[in-house]
Amino acid sequence: MAGLGLAAALLAELAFTDTIVIEHDQVHVISRTPPSDALAHTVLDQLAGETIAHTVRTWLAFLSQTSHEQVASRMLRSGHVRAETSRRLLTKSTTYVPTDANVAAWPWARLSTRLRNAQPLDAFDTVLAGLTLAADLHRHVLDGVPGHVITSLRQLIDTTPPSLRLLLHHTEAAIGDAVLTGH
Repeated sequence: MAGLGLAAALLAELAFTDTIVIEHDQVHVISRTPPSDALAHTVLDQLAGETIAHTVRTWLAFLSQTSHEQVASRMLRSGHVRAETSRRLLTKSTTYVPTDANVAAWPWARLSTRLRNAQPLDAFDTVLAGLTLAADLHRHVLDGVPGHVITSLRQLIDTTPPSLRLLLHHTEAAIGDAVLTGH
């Protein structure tokens, strides 16, 4: 499920820069200008490489297969995390640890504080909040926030640009389906 949330975030980055648009539940590339970020460039190349438009749900499923590794690599390159490998019997696992806990906590702390204090959210924070709702992470990020705050947040998300609103809707539905089917 985290992979679906990360995939949605990758698509949201491109929607924010008007590189893609989501219409009629399909993702359309509207600008082939390469983004400066290597991962965003890779995702754009994948989208643009298709001869037909695919649905948001198809792209979420496809991108979710590698989104964890790709985002982890991006964060390693930028110095935001370091990899720690642990071994147990016959298995080996890698955990990504923030290099600066304050930098790592800042987005959710900023979002939580603004929502708790009824401060306005900019477009980025609105989409970030929408992704936390879609991925059902709001229970952790916004722990203890009164129910009316979540209701207000959902109403705010309904005012986002159509592409982002559709992306958030499809992300929530895809994550809901994944929970129900156990995939």
